[in-house]
Amino acid sequence: MSGLLIRGGTVVDGTGAPARRADVRVRGRTIAEVGTGLASDGERELDAAGALVAPGIIETHTHLDGAMWWDPSFDPLPSYGVTTTVFGNCGMSMAPLDGPQRDEVVDLFCFLEDLPQVAFEKEVPWTWASWPEYRAALDTQPTAANIAGYVGHISLRTFVMGDAAWDRPATSAERTAMAKALDEALASGALGLSTNGFDMDRTLRLVPSRHADDEEYAALFDVLAAHPGATFQAITRFNEPEHNLADVERFATLAKPRGVRGQWTAIPAIAAETEYRADTLAFDRRLRESGVDFWPTVGTRPLDLYFNFEKALTFQRVPAWNDLVNGPPENKMALLADPAWRDQARSDWDNRKKSRRARVDHPHTLIFALSETGVGPMGISLADHAANTGQHVSDALASWLLDNGIGSSLRALPDVHDEPALAEAIRSPHTLTNVNDSGAHLQLFCGAGQSTHLLTHYHRDTGLLTLEEAVHVLTGRTAGFFGLADRGVIAPGKAADLAVFNLDEIDLGPEVKRQDVPGGSWRFSREPGGFRATIANGVPTYWHGAPTDALPGALIGPRTA
Repeated sequence: MSGLLIRGGTVVDGTGAPARRADVRVRGRTIAEVGTGLASDGERELDAAGALVAPGIIETHTHLDGAMWWDPSFDPLPSYGVTTTVFGNCGMSMAPLDGPQRDEVVDLFCFLEDLPQVAFEKEVPWTWASWPEYRAALDTQPTAANIAGYVGHISLRTFVMGDAAWDRPATSAERTAMAKALDEALASGALGLSTNGFDMDRTLRLVPSRHADDEEYAALFDVLAAHPGATFQAITRFNEPEHNLADVERFATLAKPRGVRGQWTAIPAIAAETEYRADTLAFDRRLRESGVDFWPTVGTRPLDLYFNFEKALTFQRVPAWNDLVNGPPENKMALLADPAWRDQARSDWDNRKKSRRARVDHPHTLIFALSETGVGPMGISLADHAANTGQHVSDALASWLLDNGIGSSLRALPDVHDEPALAEAIRSPHTLTNVNDSGAHLQLFCGAGQSTHLLTHYHRDTGLLTLEEAVHVLTGRTAGFFGLADRGVIAPGKAADLAVFNLDEIDLGPEVKRQDVPGGSWRFSREPGGFRATIANGVPTYWHGAPTDALPGALIGPRTA
């Protein structure tokens, strides 16, 4: 008989209920039984003695839209218990897209998320224009984990408005066309709508969604309201405290009368942001007390970033540096040595718009980490190097790159988080965690698997969260937000998405380079995290410490029951 019996483990069912000893029987894609002493029915068995059995982990914010076509294994996610990934975030999706605007949005996508454009050109089939056509293509592409996708507002606008999407609000007819395309997408299984009120492109133009007026959002929210379970995501100006909460208020005012659920960015995590965090939490309480169903995101692990000079967002606030980093590679070394460019770079650095989180505003946290030539110096900060050489910070960086090569990198020291405050925010029944950009910023960091930090650091090592709380926020509560009523919980009739692990055996593995990106590029991945098994739709994707190469994932969307 086919099936699976996980025997002798401690079930943490994803609801927040106390853990209990139980066996779990899987038949097909579904959990059939949960109880003690289940008798074998000829299934494949997993001895889970000494281990926890939890629902599969849901990655709430990924950019695997492209990678699913060239790496359907989603390395290293199966080795970290992940069974569902959410893509189409930050206002960008692979559909609806058509004509020359497709190339422009893909260029924007690759710029904002540090992705290789050649991979999109060579590996993505592009057999679609509309979202329903995209859905048909996704159904032919197996993956190791389930996929659930937002419709990106940037893609939607450019699909309808063409070049005008970059310049102005939509007309009445264009709003109607966008609403129709969104309705078709939601009817075809899309999660909802994601928008971007934060970014600029590589030439410092505002992204198209930033030109949308309230009439446009109202028309799109009307569509969301007509589809039970559909949600809204807003990437607001989280780096700009003077604007961020006003951005959220704008969307909340439109969503409230329509009963639309949304997520927004983000509870400030850095320890020094005490006042801003208090204001944000008070604002969130006020929204909820007024009946707005908006959930803020909570980052739980400081990122250990590498900044390169091949293509990156790092210097967007310093135009001369932004143009160099994102310009033709053959010009970069000459520009670094050009006195006129140096003069402009110093001026742009000194007159930049500042942000408390922009790394160019904190050169003492930028460390010389990787050198092509080995000339150095290495291991010291940009600020210290500028002081030691008596140079302006911009000149010090330019001179260092001339000595060490354009393929060299800086490492950003990780921020210090206020973990007790974040644990309290995580406990709130209306926050989202595990926002880590898996599949993006390939040469900055590996976001995949960072959910393990919540289980190990916040529960096992510090006790800031109980086991049941930590599992619940990564599974049942997250599934509830996205309307994925058939998963996120271990119970008969639910989807058989499961993760099996011993807390003493798991950890966030070290980052490693993988030279496997189409076009000859590389990415950061991770060594496996110590999970014993990961099961998606009843099929093991990771088993006894090794990938199975199975691809049982499918596109999933909101379900009301």
